[in-house]
Amino acid sequence: MAMRIDPIAEFRKDHSMVRDLLLELINALDRLDVQRSLEILIELDRLGGPHFRFEEETLYPMMEKFYGREYLEYLLSAHDKVIRAARRIAEVLGKGEITREEADELIGLIRRDVLPHPIECEGLVLLAEKLSKEELERVAESIEKARSEGVPLIEWAERIRARKV
Repeated sequence: MAMRIDPIAEFRKDHSMVRDLLLELINALDRLDVQRSLEILIELDRLGGPHFRFEEETLYPMMEKFYGREYLEYLLSAHDKVIRAARRIAEVLGKGEITREEADELIGLIRRDVLPHPIECEGLVLLAEKLSKEELERVAESIEKARSEGVPLIEWAERIRARKV
């Protein structure tokens, strides 16, 4: 049975979309455009929930055999940073206005705690390519399930994720 989706291609596509949205968010924050920043944050939340979910529930544990427990913990801690940053960005933008100082704080937060993750994570493709056809099928199923449930990142982190931040 052929896979319905190519999990490696989907993994990469998600990272490219997140990269573009993060760069656009930095630009919107720099312009103090709260409305556009909120729209981008909502899109990142919608995209990030299913992505983090399939990574943590299926992909990362499956790939631990390649990179070991210590790196798995590093990847989970990178997700923790992203979740904390998303909460802070939502808190500031939720006020409906933003100061130059707040914009600079959020831009720094994104550059330090959020943007590095999709860049680093993209390198995992090198290891994902070493998964068996059966393992890749399980990843594809996990992606489809997470996307069909569509739980946004912050909600997933608070309601479903086993690891609390």
